Amino acid sequence: MQIKQEQVQQKKHEYHLIGKTRKIPGLTLFSFNLVTGEIKPAAYEKSSTVDFISKMPVEKPKVVIEKHCVYRQALNKRNFIKRLRREGIILPKYEDWI
Repeated sequence: MQIKQEQVQQKKHEYHLIGKTRKIPGLTLFSFNLVTGEIKPAAYEKSSTVDFISKMPVEKPKVVIEKHCVYRQALNKRNFIKRLRREGIILPKYEDWI
């Protein structure tokens, strides 16, 4: 009699860098949650590093990346929705065409 043993491994959640963008002055970074449909300004956390030349601490803002979110820079919320529609992330509503 042979008994087979199976090992079940948990899936590793790996995140891949899709791209980087520079902060454009005057624009706000918005996040759109694909599951809930919520639009809000992105949250930042400060990370401190030391500058090698001046040996002084420097604080740089870093975006807090949430699960199932898409990030884009836009002038305001209305412009952000336009950009998402243009990319095909949000479907246009029938009321907008009337």
